[in-house]
Amino acid sequence: MSLYGSGRREGITAALSIAAATLAVHLLAALATGAARPADAAAAAALPGLGGLLCYRFLRAQGRSRFAAFLAGACYALSPWLLAQSSLPREQVAGALAPLALEAAARCGRPDQRRTWLPWLPLCLAAPFAGGACLTAWLAAVLACGYLLRTLAGCSADERAALRTHLGAAAALAAVAAGSLWAIDPFGPWLSVPAAPTAAMPLHAGRDSTAVDLPSLLRFAGPVLLVFCALGVLRRQRHASVWRWLALAAAGALPSCAAPWYTMPATGPLAALPAASWWLTLVGVTVLGAAGLDDFLDLPLRRRTALPWLLALAVAGAPLVALASREPAREWPLTATVLLFALLLPSWRRIGILRFKNVLATATLLALAVPALQLLPVATPAWRAAPAGETAPGAGTGALQALLQRPPWHYSGLALVFAACIGAACVACWRSRKARTTPASAVAAIRKKARPASTR
Repeated sequence: MSLYGSGRREGITAALSIAAATLAVHLLAALATGAARPADAAAAAALPGLGGLLCYRFLRAQGRSRFAAFLAGACYALSPWLLAQSSLPREQVAGALAPLALEAAARCGRPDQRRTWLPWLPLCLAAPFAGGACLTAWLAAVLACGYLLRTLAGCSADERAALRTHLGAAAALAAVAAGSLWAIDPFGPWLSVPAAPTAAMPLHAGRDSTAVDLPSLLRFAGPVLLVFCALGVLRRQRHASVWRWLALAAAGALPSCAAPWYTMPATGPLAALPAASWWLTLVGVTVLGAAGLDDFLDLPLRRRTALPWLLALAVAGAPLVALASREPAREWPLTATVLLFALLLPSWRRIGILRFKNVLATATLLALAVPALQLLPVATPAWRAAPAGETAPGAGTGALQALLQRPPWHYSGLALVFAACIGAACVACWRSRKARTTPASAVAAIRKKARPASTR
């Protein structure tokens, strides 16, 4: 696989490789335990693989290199948070589709891509609500709207009036589409929740203890992303605002860290807030990790003291992780990965930067597989439950028939949004083609002034 080319084929290969790596890890977990069939493992890998692929596209929209976006997208797909969210399947659906809303908002902030992406913005913003009006979908919508408001604030006075109208119409259509998905709930029969969510559910990752401790706080995004993020912070990397994304990560961790001082309701819309808010932390760490890796690979000799400091922090923090954990014997992937990457990063000078990228990609995929293999045997796949009253394999046809029997007006809002997006895309395509067409008067003038053809 080539991650260093500039063509579209390399990008498609990198994105599909994330899905393939996610599927391979799920199949290994199924074969190691024998508790799940390969078909069930493949179904469970669909959402994390889709999330990693869309995260890759979101990072590319931010200007990250193909190599950094590939590694960060794989980290997102195999992050313990996203895998553990299979116990909250609606949140996992929203977490997998949320990068699409962020990508659309990011690309609408670029004038050269705004005309292409603005017509499809309502559908992209409403996509995380496909699993219902869960908290992760609301957080994704708020973060995407923040992107759009930042774009609006950075425009000139002449552009702002027209862009405000387009964004307002897109937000209204997105609200209609999200409300329609919420009311229809197309995947509701499969997305049952077996137990009430707790603050530690996405953090303990299959451990016997469900308390929030230091290793669980470090484990939610995976140790590889934490190393890349720490590298970017120590180098004061140039590709992303460190404080902005660190503030977003801190905001996502706040509900769980403040749990001892308040009581979260066991039922209701806010019951899953401590578990769902970690998505904000995962996004912040992923963006900082990809940007930090890009900054290091672009100018590895800048701020040379960052690598010694990273090694010192890894050596000093490894004993603290073991002492703070309630199950220290199971924390070896966390400490070993941090120490391994702290020792691996300085080796780029001896083996060369291109060979170092191959070694780093291999080490990253192996390091991501170990925590996932620890978690997957105890995680419940999001698509495990058949609709009520159906037990035969493939009995989801009953749920499909129930959806088809709904009154047509239930789908009118979604159909209206689809028609509006397609119409806006056709108008944008026509205007773009018309702007590229050379006027007939200019063509006539060119022909008139052209030299006559030679008769020899």
